[in-house]
Amino acid sequence: MDKLNVIHVAGTKGKGSTCALVASILSEYRKSHAIPRNVGLFTSPHLIAVRERIRINSVPISKDMFAKYFFEVWDMLDVAAASSGLSSLKPVYFRYLTLMSYHVFLREDVDAAVYEVGMGGEFDSTNIVDHPAVTGISTLGIDHVAVLGKTIEEIAWHKAGIQKEEVPSFTVKQIPAALNMIQERAKEKKVESLTILEQDPRLQTVRIRPNADFQRLNATLAVALAETALQKLDSTFEVHPTSLPEAFVNGLENVVWRGRCEVKKEGHVTWYLDGAHTQDSIAIAAKWFGDESFEKYVNPTSHSPTSH
Repeated sequence: MDKLNVIHVAGTKGKGSTCALVASILSEYRKSHAIPRNVGLFTSPHLIAVRERIRINSVPISKDMFAKYFFEVWDMLDVAAASSGLSSLKPVYFRYLTLMSYHVFLREDVDAAVYEVGMGGEFDSTNIVDHPAVTGISTLGIDHVAVLGKTIEEIAWHKAGIQKEEVPSFTVKQIPAALNMIQERAKEKKVESLTILEQDPRLQTVRIRPNADFQRLNATLAVALAETALQKLDSTFEVHPTSLPEAFVNGLENVVWRGRCEVKKEGHVTWYLDGAHTQDSIAIAAKWFGDESFEKYVNPTSHSPTSH
């Protein structure tokens, strides 16, 4: 599966947004350079339809394609179980979709696949590629304590488990306890390099949505991951220290990531939507809503729609 050139992302907050940004950047680059041939994106959970989890060139796979590959994997597992004398080899829901995604991307000639970790990292079912193109870790916090542990060090141990020998790794700035564990695991995994990212100054003129520090940090990680992958995929690609290529800007500004700091207008009603599900994420979502709505709603003389 090395030919998939996997970009693997773990984290507590922002890993899904980071993955969406990377896939959007690579899809835009593909339009002008024909590299990568096809860009895969595997994320979870889905918002409306399960096909959203498996995307090619930023578009969910079709119903026909989903059905085709779902049953190809289903039937192959039946054959494997029968040949092994077992009643079943079918994994649970998330693992089945993960396995299916790899099958889809291999069959559909994907040569850059962005993978969001489901839970943790070290023992996550996405973590089965020995030689990804690059790994990244978004902001860490307390989540899934029943499985990952109750301390930030225990959780960081799992998240940092996606790092691989002789593969470059990136992390955004973390609290000291989390960063120390990431660095320890990077040394243990013998990574090629571990880079700790501050907000990229090249993003100052880019319209990041929402225009908040946490999203600019996600975008910083996405840019670093996309640049590293393209250096492997395209021999002509060069990193410019003072500016971003047009494809990167377009990818960052035009990304679509539903249900994450999303503003949706319906007539005179404006909805502010976010799927935050940890204490830290809820705090960030609340701050985002406050920043977005402050100017509209604190001035009673200003015309503003009803919000929920």
